[in-house]
Amino acid sequence: MAAPPPRVLTIAGSDSGGCSGVPADLRTFAAYGVHGLCALTAVTAQTAGEVRAVEAVNTDLLRRQLDAAAEIGLDAIKIGMLTDVPTVEAVADWLEGLPPTPAVLDPVFRSTSGAALLEAEALPFVVERLLPRLLLVTPNLFEAERLSGMAIGGPEDARTAARRIERLGPGVLITGGHGYSAVAGTADCGRGGELTDLLFDGNRFRTFVHPRIRTPWRRGTGCTLSAAVAAGLGWHLPVERAVQRAVAFVERALRGAYPLGRGGRYGTLDPMAGHRGGR
Repeated sequence: MAAPPPRVLTIAGSDSGGCSGVPADLRTFAAYGVHGLCALTAVTAQTAGEVRAVEAVNTDLLRRQLDAAAEIGLDAIKIGMLTDVPTVEAVADWLEGLPPTPAVLDPVFRSTSGAALLEAEALPFVVERLLPRLLLVTPNLFEAERLSGMAIGGPEDARTAARRIERLGPGVLITGGHGYSAVAGTADCGRGGELTDLLFDGNRFRTFVHPRIRTPWRRGTGCTLSAAVAAGLGWHLPVERAVQRAVAFVERALRGAYPLGRGGRYGTLDPMAGHRGGR
């Protein structure tokens, strides 16, 4: 009998368009060869281009999902969309009672199309109750600004923000995909056609420079990156190695991106790129 693969849980929202959230995470887990479990925090109505409705899952049902997953056994955890204060508190309370398990948070504040996915009043609870229980948080530049309480206009600002966030508990991976122009009106992040992700573990910084993949079909990128890091941790990789592999994995997934609906205007990256037969 074959040994079972690592068990990795995603705690996140659904996506009826199949581009982000739990669907993206489970596809990533499959590509990494881990067994994916899921606990839904919210049900959403989404196309490939927009979020049309969001409804948080009842916290009692959420806790039952989490307890059921823990009963199976967990090697790593990825946390995504948390929606509101009761959801944040339910997840934080559950983590507190869990045996030590590496957990990665993708702090989803808003969708690619701009829809709010975390109530403003929930942010302090994320900072105070959740961050101290995590191994790593993977904000984009906008999210890093919110968590650190400062504007990020360039590489030195990013390092200062990373230090501030790390003092709250977890290691920090600030992703550069949105570019500094998204938050500060300055030049694109990186050198020419390159982007830089910044990892800080409390002791040293490590940068991951990679090419910008020119595609309009980027839905689910942040979900996929954090899920890939969690999957790597499930295989007992050190954090730096798990991040390095995840960055390369997302690059490959973006190269395999494909359109969905509306004449190709919207689409998503493909976590299964290179893993699917018949292509």
